[in-house]
Amino acid sequence: MMSKSFLIIFAVLFVFASPTLFAENAFVGAKKCKSCHKKKKQGEQFKIWSKSNHAKAFKSLSKPKAKKLAQTVGVTGDPQKAKACLVCHTPAKYDSKGKIRPAKMFGKKVKMKDGVQCENCHNAGKKYWKKKVMKKITKEGGARKSATAKKVGLNAPDKKTCQHCHAAEVKIGGVVYKNPSFKDFDFEKRLKEIAHPVPN
Repeated sequence: MMSKSFLIIFAVLFVFASPTLFAENAFVGAKKCKSCHKKKKQGEQFKIWSKSNHAKAFKSLSKPKAKKLAQTVGVTGDPQKAKACLVCHTPAKYDSKGKIRPAKMFGKKVKMKDGVQCENCHNAGKKYWKKKVMKKITKEGGARKSATAKKVGLNAPDKKTCQHCHAAEVKIGGVVYKNPSFKDFDFEKRLKEIAHPVPN
């Protein structure tokens, strides 16, 4: 029979020996992704993203047109401060239940001005952004096939991921948010517009 003190020591050692086991995932920001995904050999994903409408999503809310569109769905005031707009125009500020994520979920490099950045589509990157982890995922066949990708939360976006925002309305936490600028969403066409594959 094991002593109580032995069990306590074992439990403490187990937790400290496995720091990532209970670590909460968090957003690290597009600049962390940039460290590898800026290179030509890698496919220049950061450059592609930075020129996209996704990167300008938060900034677009500052334009007079955004204010007019926001008013059509009942948003008054500054769209850059309205939850109804921010649920889709910021770096995952809100969870799927419509609650503001705690500040500890965001690293210092995550900025509102980044708009829809890498982690909006690929999930919070604290557990996968490091080169060693990404190399393992690549070796295992990429985000869609890799067991490591699933374990660390790296998402290979699909139509459902995109339609979280690219829809006529989005229901979050029981609240329906209407998208005033929604047009028919052609997934294949839109995917080509933002394509950023890793070269073979």
